[in-house]
Amino acid sequence: MSSIVVSLRAVSKAIGGDTVLNGVDLEIGFGQVILVRGKSGVGKTTLAKIVALLLKPDKGDVVFLSKRVNDLAWDALADLRLRYIGYIDQLCKLMPNITAFENIELPLKILGIPKRERIERVHEVASLLNIKEKLLRYPNELSGGERQRVAIARALVKKPRVVVADEPFAHLDDETMRTVLEYVKQLAKHNSMAVLITTTDLYTPLDVDEEFVLESGVLRKKS
Repeated sequence: MSSIVVSLRAVSKAIGGDTVLNGVDLEIGFGQVILVRGKSGVGKTTLAKIVALLLKPDKGDVVFLSKRVNDLAWDALADLRLRYIGYIDQLCKLMPNITAFENIELPLKILGIPKRERIERVHEVASLLNIKEKLLRYPNELSGGERQRVAIARALVKKPRVVVADEPFAHLDDETMRTVLEYVKQLAKHNSMAVLITTTDLYTPLDVDEEFVLESGVLRKKS
């Protein structure tokens, strides 16, 4: 089995007639944390959604767990996402009419995980992200940072093979950001997850395996 979980090969994508990705190559291996930096509007979200199988490229190949997935039907891609991918949206989209606990638990219920294990997993990830006291609150009762941590917990609770975090630190203070990053890194190593993180922060040093910069549709490795 290949050590690469997901790879993009010469991927290009246009949005609204504008090319936002132009011949992008990227590989993320088991246990690896990759950071992509770039200014707002350069295509980081498009890149994140292609890695998370939420968008298809116009050109190039996406290989997931050693299989080319470009031509799969959307329902097949949705099944792969449910089973193997945790996606953290920069907008912290949560179900508004259920509690933080229920939001985090939701993917486990869909996967048919037994109730006792669901409860254990939710409390474990909530404790590590310091939101255990917030689990019975609804999203509108949480701060922006708390909602972000709930969204992160929901993505991580099913222990996916791939975690795609699109600007996950936007609503977090520096201390919480580093705590969350350290936790994600530990999960990546212990559970052989591949992690892609995007950020508009071009300068803050972050301890990751590899860094890239996305600019004018071109992804280059940061030296």
